[in-house]
Amino acid sequence: MINHSIHNDLKSAKDWILANQNEKGAILWDQTGKWDYWDHCECLIALAIYQEWEEFDKGIHFCLGQLDDKGLVKSEYINEKVTKDFNEAHHTAYIFLPLLQKYLVDQDLDYLKSFRTQIHFIYAALKKFKAEDGFYFWAQDESGFSDNSLITATCSIELSRRAYNRICEILGDTDCLDTSEAITSSSLKSKNFNRDGIDRSRFSMDAYYPLLCNCGNKSDAEKVLQKFYVEGMGVKCVVEEPWITLAESSECVIALFKIGMEADAHKIFSEILQYKNSSGYFPTGYQYDLDIFWPDENSTWTNAAIIMAADCLYDISGKEKVILL
Repeated sequence: MINHSIHNDLKSAKDWILANQNEKGAILWDQTGKWDYWDHCECLIALAIYQEWEEFDKGIHFCLGQLDDKGLVKSEYINEKVTKDFNEAHHTAYIFLPLLQKYLVDQDLDYLKSFRTQIHFIYAALKKFKAEDGFYFWAQDESGFSDNSLITATCSIELSRRAYNRICEILGDTDCLDTSEAITSSSLKSKNFNRDGIDRSRFSMDAYYPLLCNCGNKSDAEKVLQKFYVEGMGVKCVVEEPWITLAESSECVIALFKIGMEADAHKIFSEILQYKNSSGYFPTGYQYDLDIFWPDENSTWTNAAIIMAADCLYDISGKEKVILL
């Protein structure tokens, strides 16, 4: 049953996302003009949950309009100028999640069919990032592929792969299915993921993102909480910093819910809600030693992640959740 109270309580967070969508359809981080493709798609999932179809459609068309002739997009823009001049592997394929979420909500097959060519074009571009050992290079620039692979990015790609396969099945394009082996807990232990040879286990994302891909068990989840959870506050971004980040907290809530730790997921989500400001939306993070919200922003994608977590816990859309693939 849909929880109308939570649905109504988070409308203001959804409205903050809409307030930062420009006339071209780009959903910016906030008023500073920063934009990237992955975070934009995160916001589109939230708009699909709330069935904001006109703005959703504008956002989809804006995303697809940024693709180059290789099916890729630059990593970051500020005020429509490229500020990170490279392509990240997990970015463009993330659009499969909002497209699928829309279909799961409204069953509009014609809308999904209208993007068939772009969907397969983007997936063909993603596959070029895959190395011979099966791992995905993190990024590519004019010099070629980065030597680094990242756990979080790889897990995001895995979620995109599952969404792509689901879309192929819906479209009847079963000859296009990616039948390669899914990532596993053991494959994620590879030293490939130590960026520039430096261990990344200090980042909470690398700890809970595998749980979103069914890699791990409750014991792994409990270790995540022991290492990164701060009682009464939420989940830290990095282990050594007194800094709660609400997107990480929300994503961890989804991971806990997915693995069956629903009580812990509900507890942390209830703590997230304390950070909603008087305007009804949420900051990126809270530095609890200094008792300040930091950085000085209220990022749209953070609010989107909170909406997605709420939909998992309280079924505010009343439909299947794409993030639980």
